[in-house]
Amino acid sequence: MRCLTCALAAAVAVTLVPAAAAAPLPNLVAVVNDTTMKTFRPDGSLATTLTASGFASIGDTRIAFDAGSGGNDIVDVRDARTGSPRYAIPNAFRGIVLPQGQVAFWPGRNGVRDPLADSIWIRLRDGRIRKLLQLPGGEDTLLSTSFDRTARRLVVANGNDLDVFRYDVWLRDRTTAKTRRLTRDHHSRWPAPRGDGKVVAYTHERGACAAGQHASDIVLLTLSTGKKRVLARGSCTRTYPQPVFLTNGTLISYRGRRVGGVWRFDLVRVATATGRRTVVPGSAGAGVLSVSQPQRLLAFEGPNGVTIIDRNLAAVRVMPNLSTPLLAGDLRN
Repeated sequence: MRCLTCALAAAVAVTLVPAAAAAPLPNLVAVVNDTTMKTFRPDGSLATTLTASGFASIGDTRIAFDAGSGGNDIVDVRDARTGSPRYAIPNAFRGIVLPQGQVAFWPGRNGVRDPLADSIWIRLRDGRIRKLLQLPGGEDTLLSTSFDRTARRLVVANGNDLDVFRYDVWLRDRTTAKTRRLTRDHHSRWPAPRGDGKVVAYTHERGACAAGQHASDIVLLTLSTGKKRVLARGSCTRTYPQPVFLTNGTLISYRGRRVGGVWRFDLVRVATATGRRTVVPGSAGAGVLSVSQPQRLLAFEGPNGVTIIDRNLAAVRVMPNLSTPLLAGDLRN
């Protein structure tokens, strides 16, 4: 999930570079509204409009989005510039557009591909479909998936966030074809790898707080050594859920503060070396966020629309009257 409270509905794609700089793989950002998916050319003119709702992912020249229904889940992949169909993946859900023409996805909710829904799959460039990861079956389910920049390593949160609130983090290394459980405390979720895949940031929940929130720490795990370090410690008055790397040396995280009996959320940039936190300008009440490590950009939803910020927290573009941003290079669902 890219938001604590929001659900994805559809997407809009916009380039962040002038037409002269546009390459075969333009820098795209997707923005969700209620019913339509719109893509824009590098000069800002409208390219195409699609009717779509549900989760979406965008990268290079492709947009993938959920189509069908729970009884017949399909990931529909279109050309982000023209809207032309590329292909559809049956019995698939929450697809992530990956580099090299690949799309990762969860099994459809109809149970045809995986009755226990505890696996992750990939469609390769040539159309072959392979299973990437199979977790132990049980009452747990997939909660989130995140890839490093090359899509060679992925981390997964698996568990129950409905009533039991038990979850842990797993790693799959595609180079070695090995799966590794990273946590066993049953209180860890929202993992996100650094761009080089060497470090994983995740949320560790230490206790339940008022209004359904948790005291959430940001933890950094170095994969080569297994060493864990608490980067930011949460409490029932200040909490830091859902971290994601912006650069190798900085994270973006929600920050919740309980003020006058009410939780108020914004975004902070956290330096991984020192733990220093800097508030992202204009992020009070931020909803959906999207981070692209390749572009070193952050996009978030606020009361005035969508704001796109660079790694120095300078505004790149403000997009009024739009919501639910999605940047190319955000390899999460």
